[in-house]
Amino acid sequence: MGAKMINKHFDFNEKDISEGKYGAWELIRPLWYIVSIYDGFDVYNQNLKPFSDAQRKMLGLFWYDSEVCNGGHDQFFSNSTGIVWKDAIECMRMIGANKSAENFQKAVDMFGGSIPFERDDRNIALEKLYEHEEFDDFNQIDMFYYNVEEDIEQLMNDYVKMHASDFVVKGDYPYIEF
Repeated sequence: MGAKMINKHFDFNEKDISEGKYGAWELIRPLWYIVSIYDGFDVYNQNLKPFSDAQRKMLGLFWYDSEVCNGGHDQFFSNSTGIVWKDAIECMRMIGANKSAENFQKAVDMFGGSIPFERDDRNIALEKLYEHEEFDDFNQIDMFYYNVEEDIEQLMNDYVKMHASDFVVKGDYPYIEF
């Protein structure tokens, strides 16, 4: 039996969140299939309007972490996921993952302090980086992130418990059931 898209009811209330009943990943699930990273920055922003700033940033960090852990910063930036770069770094700062944020800032600085949100523009900027002989394909930044002594998942979970009201969700949202 394959996967199918359904509408799933979510009811994340402040009391349960603050007591740690849900982890950060579970609290972001209502956003996962409704927020498009594939259709440009305007659509991304529009899809995020019903959600809190904290939810937006947390989603960005989940995308960042999954892509960087799968294929490094090069993969993160070259894929559609690069659209979330600003939300991801702001989330790192928000949850207290300061070493990771400083490390990621090094990648942002390679782009001149800002990274294009549109994928085609981002890939053009990446190509310009690759033209420089001293460019190391983000290897040092990748290695630092893989080995940093910050438990990103724990910091995210602690943050949502302390800011439960920012993650309250009640309603039906698209969800893939396996």
